Amino acid sequence: MKIQVVKFRMIMYLLILAASLIFASYHGGPVSFAWLYAVLLIIPFSVAYIFLNYHFLRIFQEIEVHRLVRDEDHSYRAVIENAGLLPIHKMRLFTFHDRCDLYEIRDGQMLSLKARQKTELHSGISCKYAGSYDVGIKSVGFSDPFSVFSVDLDVPYTFRAVVSPRITTLADSVLELENRRNSTGLKSDRLREDIPGSDMRPYQQGDPLHSINWKVSARYSEWVVRVPDLMEKRSVTILMLAANAPADRQDLSFLKNRDYFLEFAVSAAWNFARQGVPVRIIYPAGKVSETVVDSYESFMDFYKLAADGIFYSSQGEFEKLRDMLSDIETLQGNSADENGTRILIREDPGEGENQCDICG
Repeated sequence: MKIQVVKFRMIMYLLILAASLIFASYHGGPVSFAWLYAVLLIIPFSVAYIFLNYHFLRIFQEIEVHRLVRDEDHSYRAVIENAGLLPIHKMRLFTFHDRCDLYEIRDGQMLSLKARQKTELHSGISCKYAGSYDVGIKSVGFSDPFSVFSVDLDVPYTFRAVVSPRITTLADSVLELENRRNSTGLKSDRLREDIPGSDMRPYQQGDPLHSINWKVSARYSEWVVRVPDLMEKRSVTILMLAANAPADRQDLSFLKNRDYFLEFAVSAAWNFARQGVPVRIIYPAGKVSETVVDSYESFMDFYKLAADGIFYSSQGEFEKLRDMLSDIETLQGNSADENGTRILIREDPGEGENQCDICG
């Protein structure tokens, strides 16, 4: 709630009140005292009227889709109803203009409603940041008949949008690993080496002749070919150290940091996924979790989670992820990852820390 008093009008009101008091004191009579009481009670009655208007105000907001993508346009609808018996005069609508663009609804737009009247507002909407936060109409403003004071009140029901980051090449310039990458035992699910391996199977039409194992074929009296081993891929681990912020924190600096953090993490995952390089991602989803992205399908599963699934259920989970960041043995998790590449992404780096570090 925010109350604003217009100093000039308040001074004028106090002067009129003082003059009315003096007039009633000297002349008396019902007319002078009726005027005095009218001037004296106009502020309390205005406060009561505003309270009743707000109490019977109903606002419903929605967007045509459940999940949005940052900077994409969608349709927004707001249903505003006055469920009371008193009309609402010149109510102002204030929007979250710092985090979303409403094309047909202005910030501070006035709206009046008769008793029991309902109206709908339609607009295009575009969200500026990735994450999960309130959008649309933020608060409503009321004032007394003479505009001596005004009060802004949060809407009874807000609407929270789930906004996915755009899939960009933001991380590509940072992830020039080259000699940092090391070959380990992590295998591709679908790609195979060019050289035949030790596994055998019966010959099939189209198999190259150089893959035939002649000794084994002679033993079994049928052609047998050597099957190439699954291609060995480099082990890459991404650790996402999200900020340990309250779930209801929505200040602009936090939204900007979260937007960059999510876009960078998604870009890094996509960088490896499109190369066919499996990447292990460690992230907070209530508790510290991990997933392996090695295909388009697994990348999309991670992408859908990124918008609103990154959070800590307790301080202990945050400390656990901090320990993984500082303890290289815990970060590696197993000996197979011993020589792998580790990418550390911090949402809110401290003094002397980088937003992204690459450890080979």
